[in-house]
Amino acid sequence: MNNPTNPPVSNLSSALRNINLQESSNINNNDSSNNGNPNINQDINIMRQNAPGQVGNEMLLQRPPTNTNNSIIGNGDQGFNEPIVQHDILPSQNSNQINQNSNIDNSRLVNFFQNQPVSGYTLFSHRSAPNGFKVAIVLSELNLPYNTFFLDFNAGEHRSPEFISITPNARVPALIDHGMDNLSIWESGAILLHLVNRYYKATGDAKLWSSDLAEQAQINGWLFFQATGHAPMIGQALHFRYFHSEKLPSALERYTAEVRRVYAVIEMALAEKREGLIMELDIDNAASYSAGTTPLSQSRFFDYPIWLVCDRITIADLSFVPWNNVVDRIGINIKLEYPEVYKWTKHMMRRPAVIKALRCE
Repeated sequence: MNNPTNPPVSNLSSALRNINLQESSNINNNDSSNNGNPNINQDINIMRQNAPGQVGNEMLLQRPPTNTNNSIIGNGDQGFNEPIVQHDILPSQNSNQINQNSNIDNSRLVNFFQNQPVSGYTLFSHRSAPNGFKVAIVLSELNLPYNTFFLDFNAGEHRSPEFISITPNARVPALIDHGMDNLSIWESGAILLHLVNRYYKATGDAKLWSSDLAEQAQINGWLFFQATGHAPMIGQALHFRYFHSEKLPSALERYTAEVRRVYAVIEMALAEKREGLIMELDIDNAASYSAGTTPLSQSRFFDYPIWLVCDRITIADLSFVPWNNVVDRIGINIKLEYPEVYKWTKHMMRRPAVIKALRCE
């Protein structure tokens, strides 16, 4: 079970709450494609109440408790994830601005390193860091024992010698594997690969991974695509839309267009998987689908879960979850523009382990 260690709430939160985006929320948007599944809107409201939020130097995790229209978060129009986790501030710049004239308080980290657990994992993260939640989701899916140490950026903990000793980039997330002589791993993609490989070696079960070398290569391709193309472009678009010191329409247009290009790549891959699945399973109607006389949308398998690699969920899929919540903030509606991405994300957001991780449980 995850036992988060919490820093004080950032002073930046009050400033962010005053930013009025003049956009209304749609918390109770009913999704007609639930097909008898539990009401996801209700689940998300529960999560928001249970997950204490903090705004730091990276992203905004959850809707503030008051004045819900004045927050930089997903507005709920996507339909699958009215804000469980939201992420809107770029990491590198704001942390320097907040801490450039302050001393580093490393007392919590000193105490941790003097009294490290003897087993399990410690995840160093931040309540507003989507990449940290990416790791938490995989830890939860694998049912691994871990604690989360939520850094206090205002206290400069991310710049402390103790933290830099485990991640020279001084960014979250970082992970300590206490069962491997306190091995430290940094960069979210590297952490995910470590976790699934270690789990595979220990159990013989390639859960969220694959025992096949060719499939591993495909998983790695999507994992690196997410880390180098998907997340950074969304972060840049958000930055230039909300936080840059001056309005630069060309920069915003460039990064928003790149986010759309990235989602088009994912949409095409998922659509091809959808077509292949329908043609394989809906044999009675395969001929009419091929002839174009019957649209694929009429197949009973049109909402069936599909995944980027293999016929099961892997870290390639889950790595996208925390970032897919926020693209509506840059004017992209996944549900309307990328329907396969929407269905894919919706299936992942309803998984108990994902919900547990995003609740910080």
